[in-house]
Amino acid sequence: MDTWQAVWKAHPDIFIADQWLECPSDKKKDYHLPAQYDYFSGGEISLRVGIIASSKIPKEEDFLLAGMLWGRRMSNGAKTVIYFVAPDFSPFFLQALNKVGGIFNARAVYWREKLNPSLYLIPETSSLKKSRQSLGEERLNWDKWRQELNPVVQLQFDAVKTYFDQLHVRRVRADIKHPNITFLWGNIEIAEIRRKGKRFELATKTKWLKDAELARQWQKSGWVDASGVINPEFCLAITAILDHLEEKEKRVELKPKDTLSLYLHQGEGIIRTLWGNAWVWPWVSKERSENWIHELSQWFYFQGGGHLSIVCPVLEKPLALASQSLLLSCVLKNSSLLDSPKIKSANITWDGRIIWLTVMSMEEDLRLFQSWLKNPEPFQIWTLPENWQAQGIEQISCRSITPSVFKHFDEY
Repeated sequence: MDTWQAVWKAHPDIFIADQWLECPSDKKKDYHLPAQYDYFSGGEISLRVGIIASSKIPKEEDFLLAGMLWGRRMSNGAKTVIYFVAPDFSPFFLQALNKVGGIFNARAVYWREKLNPSLYLIPETSSLKKSRQSLGEERLNWDKWRQELNPVVQLQFDAVKTYFDQLHVRRVRADIKHPNITFLWGNIEIAEIRRKGKRFELATKTKWLKDAELARQWQKSGWVDASGVINPEFCLAITAILDHLEEKEKRVELKPKDTLSLYLHQGEGIIRTLWGNAWVWPWVSKERSENWIHELSQWFYFQGGGHLSIVCPVLEKPLALASQSLLLSCVLKNSSLLDSPKIKSANITWDGRIIWLTVMSMEEDLRLFQSWLKNPEPFQIWTLPENWQAQGIEQISCRSITPSVFKHFDEY
């Protein structure tokens, strides 16, 4: 391809600036900008103009964040226009750009190397499509997963399910997908059922353990004997793993994200009072390109009085997670994911809000991101109390109070 500078020079009508300065590689590193993109700056002191360009279809949440960070670096408080240049964009990305405002204005430009002209400015209204894009497929339940096994193996499967159901009191939960069922304690995978034709294999999972000797000691395969009992070696290993994790929790040695996951998945106390009962994300990706579905499954969902509350934990990389939140909220709003007959029949509605559950040290960066949006109100900042890992989260507080935040609380 020609150099980007040649492309910009050949299309002076696309941009509201010229005489572009490219950000060199060493500056990208100093500015903590993703190295896979190219960055250019122009404009005047009172109006800064920037370009972020990708010659390949980018991972959009990274591309969005990189563009916002470049705008922040150039702006220094001045009005700034950011052009995102790439071979293609999803409608969700274009909708996210339409939400960027404040001191920033964001525009998308198609780049088609083999066409003349090769740049096409996308009208801001082009992303506002009336039809919702179909994404994902419904997650299997236990019964549907069981039906694909042979009859004898189904009885063994029932025994395994009964065993793990009893571990619910120890906060073990199941994540059901087509090829496998993973058993987790918080975010930590402790065991897995994996489909093998009409049969299945059962084993503990210990890759998360830093102690190699313990990992080998607790790595056990499981099977069900003729009497319908799981082999004791497997059960003893699971018990030892849970004892180990619970002891780490008592000593406040878990990673913060693992501790918070335990609270949110359990959904008791203040969580239930504020947001209702835990609601299991019902979708899985039907193809590899639908990575959005997996990312949405990492959030936490609660349902009460027909209202869906969505919680995004922010304990690290606040600007990256905020940028991802903006894009994923557009996926939820403009796809069919929350428009399915199953969800509609349950009268579950979502008002478009994302709750950022964070710590005080992250709040400033989240407020900075809010300042880059035309309407920051849908992104609510809630903070955890000091020393929350040891003392619990009952004293969480909303740092973005608006009357509408509480409109459904009186339903509990």
